[in-house]
Amino acid sequence: MKVDYPGKFSLDAERASLMGGHEKFYDGAHEWDAGAQPAHDEANNKDAAERYFTLITDFFEYGWGDAFHMSPLKPGYSFRASMAYWENNFALSMGIKPGMRVADLGMGIGGPLRRIAEFTGANITGLTNCKYQVNRAETITSKITSQWHKDRCNYVVGDYNHLPEEFEDNSYDAVYFLESLSHSEDRVPPLSEALRIVKPGGIVAGWQWMLRPSFNYSDPYHMELKRGMEYGGGLRNLNKPAERHEEYRKAGLEVLESWDLGMQAIERGWNGWWTSLTTGHDIPSMLTSSHFGRRLTMWTVWVLETLGVAEKGTLRTAEMLEHCGFSAAVAGEMHIFTPAWVTISRKPLSS
Repeated sequence: MKVDYPGKFSLDAERASLMGGHEKFYDGAHEWDAGAQPAHDEANNKDAAERYFTLITDFFEYGWGDAFHMSPLKPGYSFRASMAYWENNFALSMGIKPGMRVADLGMGIGGPLRRIAEFTGANITGLTNCKYQVNRAETITSKITSQWHKDRCNYVVGDYNHLPEEFEDNSYDAVYFLESLSHSEDRVPPLSEALRIVKPGGIVAGWQWMLRPSFNYSDPYHMELKRGMEYGGGLRNLNKPAERHEEYRKAGLEVLESWDLGMQAIERGWNGWWTSLTTGHDIPSMLTSSHFGRRLTMWTVWVLETLGVAEKGTLRTAEMLEHCGFSAAVAGEMHIFTPAWVTISRKPLSS
């Protein structure tokens, strides 16, 4: 019988060591009201992000499936069907069509990439700086029965601040970042790389964690929730739409549209994205991603780590993710944060 639990896969390094490095980088952020913020990072959070995703990938896969993002939830739809609906909606917003060459920068284990490739017929190359995630993506893709589908899904290990050589100038029809941009301290370098590889007139889109306009930088509680999301989510320098748009412009992109997909869905009668973090949306999410589910996960990994089944550091990883889950849920219910702010930009035709 197959038994799933967080921490079941072997990592490239000891989990406890990786967790120690993460906590050192975020300097006391695991404690409430510590007030610390990470110092400027010359690597633009690259090493911290790689360490983070090596730590949490199997937790996310256990709780969220193969899509490491949040989305609004439709009554009558399952949690995963709701996620897939908005992934395809995002693809339509970018105008992705059959045969297009598309780059997914920050692909996770490729769940959205595979669904968008199947939905649109585009050829998509995904990139992550975490080898562990590419291994998982390749394993999952090997089980797809359609060769047509497999042929449209490609995975590369690399840094989106400095893309590998195979990402040539003016060679992609569209580029997107799906909840990956906020893992960099400064979004200009990855956006500049997207500008470089997309064809003139091509779309560069972001589905992003974003502080909503109502977020108050002078409010200590708002800032504590921001810090909790950054520590537990491996994020840096969360900011507001106007500030993010300026980063797009500094990279040389023209911002065409920008909106909160989460609030758009609520207007259409969907439940808020934070439901998956609070009560859960359906039975599977109640048992994994909800507040109860995350507590159950922490108890489970405590038992498994105590018995030596899960390696040391697994419980600390679960506690770190709880820090983010709690902070994000509260900030979402306060309407000061969204993980689903969409920005559609393009490379000027004159480039």
